[in-house]
Amino acid sequence: MNKTIFVTGHKNPDSDSICSALAYANLKQLLGESAIAVRLGALNDESKYILKRFDVEGPFLLKDARSQLRDIAMDEPTLIPMSMTMAKAWQKLYTVKNKSLFVVDEHAKLQGIISTSNLSSTRGMKDEQLNSLMAKASIAQIADTIQGKIIIEPEGYESNGSIYIVTLINGSHYADEFKGSIVILSDGDEKQRQLIECGVKCLIITCKEQVSAENRMLALKKGCAIIQTDLDTMKVARVITEAIPVKYVMTRNVVTCLDTEYVNDVSQRLSHTRYRSYPVINQFGNIVGAISRYHLSNYERRKFILVDHSAKNQTINNIDEAVIEEIIDHHHIGDIQTTYPIYYRNMRCGCTSSIIAQIYQENGITPAREYAGLMLGAIISDTMYFKSKTTTDFDKKMAQWLADLAQVDLNEFALGVLSASISLKKSTPENILNRDLKTYEIGKYKVAIGQTNFKHMEDIQSILPSFKEYIEKEQGQKNYDLVIMMFSNIMAEGSMFVYSGPLKNIMKDLIETEIDEMSGYDSEIISRKQQLVPKLSNLLKMM
Repeated sequence: MNKTIFVTGHKNPDSDSICSALAYANLKQLLGESAIAVRLGALNDESKYILKRFDVEGPFLLKDARSQLRDIAMDEPTLIPMSMTMAKAWQKLYTVKNKSLFVVDEHAKLQGIISTSNLSSTRGMKDEQLNSLMAKASIAQIADTIQGKIIIEPEGYESNGSIYIVTLINGSHYADEFKGSIVILSDGDEKQRQLIECGVKCLIITCKEQVSAENRMLALKKGCAIIQTDLDTMKVARVITEAIPVKYVMTRNVVTCLDTEYVNDVSQRLSHTRYRSYPVINQFGNIVGAISRYHLSNYERRKFILVDHSAKNQTINNIDEAVIEEIIDHHHIGDIQTTYPIYYRNMRCGCTSSIIAQIYQENGITPAREYAGLMLGAIISDTMYFKSKTTTDFDKKMAQWLADLAQVDLNEFALGVLSASISLKKSTPENILNRDLKTYEIGKYKVAIGQTNFKHMEDIQSILPSFKEYIEKEQGQKNYDLVIMMFSNIMAEGSMFVYSGPLKNIMKDLIETEIDEMSGYDSEIISRKQQLVPKLSNLLKMM
């Protein structure tokens, strides 16, 4: 059922993650595939600027790779009204694959469930219990069940539910016994009259017997209903109790599932129950499907394409419960594992969007202006307008092609992109750190590195005290061995570093200038991926 492929970047997404996901999902759609871009975190200011510039909606937020019930194939629910007779329910049940009927009220809200065990429950009932249920069946329900025609239907019909088959009657001998009951009769005029006189509440005339005008008048006077049927007496006797409405035999305490629940959570919960089928309802309380244990163990898992990352700690939660179809990336090869070969494209360049632009070309597809603009914005961001050490001639070539398609002035657009993410004074320390935070497992050490841009050094100085306090607190709560924040100049004139953790002393061996025990500066390092992480990895591996 679930044919959609989700295209996602990494957690704490930067512009490349957002724009690459949108552009690649668009390419997949143009190639005839059902793809949709998602994000794993909040949009940063730079991404918002790029999206707004080209009037594109951002990807929707998805935090878990596991399949929800609404993603998987389910049986069509069979809904029946509470007034349906057991006879009709039996007929309906024979046509239903999962042998369950969902009983709903006039607003289509679930009230109960009917299975074969519910419909068979009357067979073992004591007479008193069965009679009390038959007393709830209307004249119309009885007539429908025995394939009969209503001859007389008095107002305010109400019987005691007792059922008799009469073959012989002698005056008033049976008067008390028949009073208020339902009587099945195959004989003619005289017995009909006697039974009506006895106070019978419903007289069922079988075998095509007729009812005289006199007996009809008497029935109206006495408040006795008359139903006429072509069926024989024994056939009527066998089926008449199936005139009971299903609402009196249904299971009321129904185990239900929300369509937003995760499949494996539902599977664990239902393993302790015994029913064959369970109704699935949406947020409005409407029934949208029926599931069984078969559906929960034989379903198609969500499919993902990962862009701009290949590390498990950077990707969507519970990725092991999903299927990875492709990876498009420009970083080191991470620790993602798949059960079968996939399309994996990894290139040494400055931006994933450069690779995706090339894939457009390889497929002979020219991206629309807005998607060309998104990819261009991502390239400018990731390469810091070609000043980053990660920039290649390939990035520049793709950027120029995209700039022509996006119909923008490259210099003007680049200034807008790089300036969009430098609002430090108006941001909280938490927001700044998590704009683009990535975690790394380097040997036995756990390291987190965030990065953002700045334009004026005084902007950093104004937030430095509160930011140091926050990063120290975050390091302690998350138990990182080292947390580093890179503030990179938008003109690629180096980076300011703030750091905390047990390993913070190694920073003096990584960067050019140590300002104090928690901060420093380097005029050369502006790339986390190709400059900081390799140096840090080499140092930690020697420890």
